[in-house]
Amino acid sequence: MLIILMTVSTFIIAQESPTIIRARYITVKDGMSERFIETAGKKTKKYNSKEGSRKFFTWQIIDGPRQGQFVRGIRGTTWSDFDTPIDQKQRDYWQKNVSPNVEKAGNMETWRYYPELSYNGRGENAPASNFARQWFITVKPGMDSKYMDLRRKIKEVHEAKKTDRYFAVYRQLSGGDRNTWLYSSGFYKWEDLNVSNFVSMYEEVHGKGSWDDFTKNLNDALVEGSGAHWAEYWRYLKEASSPLR
Repeated sequence: MLIILMTVSTFIIAQESPTIIRARYITVKDGMSERFIETAGKKTKKYNSKEGSRKFFTWQIIDGPRQGQFVRGIRGTTWSDFDTPIDQKQRDYWQKNVSPNVEKAGNMETWRYYPELSYNGRGENAPASNFARQWFITVKPGMDSKYMDLRRKIKEVHEAKKTDRYFAVYRQLSGGDRNTWLYSSGFYKWEDLNVSNFVSMYEEVHGKGSWDDFTKNLNDALVEGSGAHWAEYWRYLKEASSPLR
């Protein structure tokens, strides 16, 4: 996937139409990870680094069952951008130079980015995240509006407290379960994960006892059972990604 991925943490926001992210998971041949990064980076620099060119991102999953896989996709595009296919020169370059390192490329997945549920406390000119914590969440059918309301409450806390956090919210549109949502939280260093006072901040903004209400409503909105939700850490590969701006 990505978004978000997201990216996912570095996507351009469309103002008049939804921002669409397309990505696929790639498994490389044994011992070819560095070569894949190198050749994908050269392709990206050659074809996807100039203003107006199609922007690509590359991440590597660093824990869990999919550890070692790469996530490669197109970021910050609207639906209309897909009416213009990637030119044949790019496809030929990838096939000749990058594909020999690949064991398996998964099917494409399509995700939608939700700016109204996402938050950027760093400022628009901040560098891309080095890592992202990805939560994949399965919402019960018919409970999307409730889940979105809960995510808005999270964003309201960060806005009220003016935190320096960065997170993005996506929903899968195609290529998988449409009830799957992604909450992508970008960070620079592992110590950035040391946040212990969010519950108290939440109740300062939404009232005493509001966190218990939040967790109850969240549990009501989510599918139960093993495999319905999972988390991964991803590493951003700047050297194999298009410039942010």
